Amino acid sequence: MEGGSDVVQEARKRFGDMLDRLRHRARTSGDGSVAACARAANVHENSVRLWCAGRAAPLRVNTEAVEQLVVFLRREAGEPAEFDDRWRRALEAAQQEADHARGVSRERDERGLFMESINARQFLEKPLDGRTAELRLVKTFLRTDDAAPSCLWLQGDPLTGKSALLGRVAQHLWSSPKFDVVGYFLSGADGRDRADHFTGSMVRQLTVLRGGKRPPPANPEEVPRTKLQALFRSAADHSARNGRRLVVVVDGLDQDAAWRGGVPEGERPGTSIASLLPGPAARTGEESGRRRHGKRSIRVIVSSRPAAVPPADVPAEHPLHRAESVRLLRPSPHAGAGEHNLLDGLDRLRDSGLGRTLVGFLATSGAGLRADDLAELTGIEPARIARMLESAWGRCLVPDDLSTGSYVFADEELLRTAWEKTGPDLRAECVRRLHAWADSWLTGDRAGPGPRYLLSYYPGLLCEGARLERHVLDPRRQRWLVEAGRLDEALEQLDLLPGREGGEDRELGVAARVALSRAVLSGRTRPPVPLELPRLFALAGDVKRARQLALSAAEDAAKAARLVGVVSVLARTNAPEATELAGEAVRWAERAAEATAPVAEQNDGMEELAQAGRTLIKCGAEEAGRAVLRAVVPCEAVGSASRVRAAHALGPERAEWLTELSRYASALAEGDVDEQAEALEIWGEMIRARVPGHVALRNVVKDFCDALAPSMDLSHVDLVALGASALANCRRAEARLMANDTVKALRDAFAAPEALSPADRAHLDLELSTTLVRVVQALHDVDFSAKELLASVPAELCRDTLGEDVQEQARSVKGRSTDDASSDGRSEVAISLEFAGIQEELAAHPVRGRHLLAEAFARWEGHGSASGTHGWGLPLAQALAAAGYGEEAVRLVGHSQDAGGRAGGLAVVALGCAVGGRRGEALRYAEEGAQAAVDLADPAVRGLVGQALAHAGAAEAAEGWASGDGRTGKEREQVERTQAAVAVGLGPYDLEAGARIVGRQLVGVDRARLVPGGERHLPRVMGLLLALPDPRRPGSDVRAALRGLGAQPSESIQGWDMRTVLFHALLDVSGCCPEVVPLGGRLDHWERYVGSTPLPEGVLPVAEWAVLHAVRGDVPGARRAAARASTPEGRAAALAAVATYLAGVSVIVPAADGWAPQDTSVLRFLALADALSTEGPEGSEGLEGFYATRDEPEARRLVREVLAGEHWRYALPLLPRLAPEVLPRLAELGLVHGAVGAG
Repeated sequence: MEGGSDVVQEARKRFGDMLDRLRHRARTSGDGSVAACARAANVHENSVRLWCAGRAAPLRVNTEAVEQLVVFLRREAGEPAEFDDRWRRALEAAQQEADHARGVSRERDERGLFMESINARQFLEKPLDGRTAELRLVKTFLRTDDAAPSCLWLQGDPLTGKSALLGRVAQHLWSSPKFDVVGYFLSGADGRDRADHFTGSMVRQLTVLRGGKRPPPANPEEVPRTKLQALFRSAADHSARNGRRLVVVVDGLDQDAAWRGGVPEGERPGTSIASLLPGPAARTGEESGRRRHGKRSIRVIVSSRPAAVPPADVPAEHPLHRAESVRLLRPSPHAGAGEHNLLDGLDRLRDSGLGRTLVGFLATSGAGLRADDLAELTGIEPARIARMLESAWGRCLVPDDLSTGSYVFADEELLRTAWEKTGPDLRAECVRRLHAWADSWLTGDRAGPGPRYLLSYYPGLLCEGARLERHVLDPRRQRWLVEAGRLDEALEQLDLLPGREGGEDRELGVAARVALSRAVLSGRTRPPVPLELPRLFALAGDVKRARQLALSAAEDAAKAARLVGVVSVLARTNAPEATELAGEAVRWAERAAEATAPVAEQNDGMEELAQAGRTLIKCGAEEAGRAVLRAVVPCEAVGSASRVRAAHALGPERAEWLTELSRYASALAEGDVDEQAEALEIWGEMIRARVPGHVALRNVVKDFCDALAPSMDLSHVDLVALGASALANCRRAEARLMANDTVKALRDAFAAPEALSPADRAHLDLELSTTLVRVVQALHDVDFSAKELLASVPAELCRDTLGEDVQEQARSVKGRSTDDASSDGRSEVAISLEFAGIQEELAAHPVRGRHLLAEAFARWEGHGSASGTHGWGLPLAQALAAAGYGEEAVRLVGHSQDAGGRAGGLAVVALGCAVGGRRGEALRYAEEGAQAAVDLADPAVRGLVGQALAHAGAAEAAEGWASGDGRTGKEREQVERTQAAVAVGLGPYDLEAGARIVGRQLVGVDRARLVPGGERHLPRVMGLLLALPDPRRPGSDVRAALRGLGAQPSESIQGWDMRTVLFHALLDVSGCCPEVVPLGGRLDHWERYVGSTPLPEGVLPVAEWAVLHAVRGDVPGARRAAARASTPEGRAAALAAVATYLAGVSVIVPAADGWAPQDTSVLRFLALADALSTEGPEGSEGLEGFYATRDEPEARRLVREVLAGEHWRYALPLLPRLAPEVLPRLAELGLVHGAVGAG
């Protein structure tokens, strides 16, 4: 009798009663007969009767049969078809009771010996609740075909019950007649965490399993891997021949000394246990040929803590590398760590002095510290630190998902508790050590890159102050961030530096360093940020990184669209942060729309933005979504289809926008063919979207197309095809007739091209590709095939005039989808297979998903490269030279591969040295520039070299470089400019040479005024004042020339060149030439006119006008004039020019354009304003008001404004005067980032 006994067994009777009641319920609604039960369980009918009567408990070999019986009966009774924990506990109790009653301890003893041999006796017959799903997963895995993955890797956090689960699995397999099992439960005791111990254990177990015909080797621990794999195969063959399957159960792979942390490198084994597990090669010999055993190949079940990949020595083809082998274990309801347990774990970690110190560092730093970092901070062996951290995993600490190898507290409340328990003294000591450690990486000789904590987390500890500036702006640290693939993070950290207290000098220096840092980091070339990448980082839990990536996109529209992807993730998990990022996306979207011209080509970024607005609405951020859509609907850079969808999504506001779009389409319908095509596309989208009035629009489209004649004009084929597509869903019969008309017209044209008009023939030659796309789309839309049409295209028309295949785009046309967006509100843009796979992994296996995401990001980031100097190199080099840092200046710009760039760069450096009063250095660099330019014919570079030599006092050489006549008018003009610049440079050194050049420059000036527009020579002649010993007291010849070029008493200046008017006004203010008639009221009238009249871009010389206001003491007026600039760059240039005057900064007007940030006209105006306002010898009392208008504090304020903007380089020439101490730091920053050149 099965499980029978004369002793009263309550558990057996309870189980029998449960089973009998279930059978009766099954009979009521299905088949619960004894015969049916016996067939379902594959047992004898008498066994079923005994079990249901409570007269016998099922033997353990029949456990699986009982499970099948219960599942069958519950299905018949209409209940959930599962063998759940309630049934499992009842069956286990009955079986244990029967074992005890029968006195059958032999099986239990043997089972206990097996469990002890694999180090799992503590799990013997231990209740296992809440694991029905996991046991079902294991059962399914064990039944898989041989071709399926041979490994099941169960991963879970500490205290999730992994070992208890595998203990139950091992017991079941040992008791089952269908399986043979060998096992190994890792632990740190007795060396059970090393590959040699595992090998020895496996060799002994497998030898016994094969029947013990051959004794195990004398030293089983020393068996090589190849022989161990052969032994696995041999044992699997033995099991298969006996109708069983071999299963290997290994628990705690993460405890392997070759893989886990906390093991000193000298003691770490060279082979991991995972690498010894049987893989694809360990198939049974029976599998070849006829494959008689389809479910007999070896199966491996392992467990560990979460890991992205197996140990590095596991062969690449091993199933452990396959994502489908990994399954995550949910926490057991009976093994979870509650709040009380977390606090206990914190207290246990704090039991020792070292533990308290570790808690202090983790609480103070917040995140990012790894075991190696803590070891360096505490002076303790890294392995010991790692062991302590791993022992606290799951008890109070968890791995930081966002920083590999570091740990954080399990939740925010525990972090606050740890902070409070640490105490102020220990916290202060931890902060002190963190600061010292961080400083050692900046000031020491350590080779980078620095620790991840110092790169990403440490700035968050520094709320403000010089330390924050020093670390965030350190160029080596920025370079480490870039090399670590965290360029976007480096950019975001610059925003941690607001206006600083402690003096204006320091603030100006910080602003300059921030501006240059942003330039060199932003200037690094990177591929466009993939639309899905920020969203995937948000899915991975790294929202900060997701935002950084989104904002690192080059275009404002791309920034907004990528931020919306992040919002779509946060909308389901963190509504407040989603709302904040949605608002930020709106600001970028509005900025992108404002920067887009009213008439613009279609732009992919703006298309993304239109979809992003709809995504925001689907995510619940309706207000933000509508704000984005309002910005893009009027923009012609957005395609008509997207504009209609955007307008339709505006809800209550849509009527106004749709009406406007309808008016726009009606206007287009009156235009040429291209405009009419756009009108039909808009109408078609409005009809498909079923906007209000769409029924009337159908008639509009039909009437419009009825008036066309595709058989007479091939351009009408496009229009009728668009009309057919528009009507395809609502007037199918009419649309099909229209589509047929287009096909007939094309076939007729293909059949008789000689009968076509010249216009139609040109259409086939130039526009056939577009026409085919539209016609094929129409055919798809009405469910007609396009194969015959495409096959009828003559061979001579298959290539257009550029050699492109005219059918290529038509072949890719697909039918229109009625569902224009996915259900979760994501973008319509298709994502790559790689990103789709990462998204799936993040959902199913977050650790592996984050690993794949990091790899994908690294591949994308690897396509970046260092930047050049992009317009700031030359002004910075000149500023460095002016402040006495000539060598740094040459390193920055003097290594150009281009001879002209090198010669010009050296000349600029020489001019900077001259401005700084360093004549010797100026001469050296000027001569080096001359040597580099000796074979150059470019008059601009040669002129710059001659000017540099003149300012260094080399008169003869300077005049030699400035000589020549020029072959063209442009070259002659350049020679003339060079000679004037040389005259200015020679002023302090050779008055006679300067006077000769000035005299030559004045020849013919008197006749120039007789020619219409001759007043334009006034700025050039005024520039000659700079070559005089005292510009405020010119000689009679210069005064005569100025008088002749100036306005006559009754002459109107309304038609004059505006720049000339401003130079005349400066001459009036200076009073240096009383013979020139002042403009007086004419200037007032002119300024009122230009101040109130919209002018074309570039007509009004804003910078000169702003400086004139400053010269007159009207700084607010100077700001208003600068605001009239039509571009941000123009405004920056004007503000910098005003600051240059107010600060009294000396400037040199380059002999050629393009070698300074400011326009040469602005520099001439500034040089004259400075020269004419400088206090001279006796008799200059009348000019006091002029030079009293200097205002250095206001100049500093203006420079800070310029430095804060995109065009910060205009402020560089002012730094030698206002913040000279920052210049070497700027040079270091540019050089460390490798930004060198002549830009």
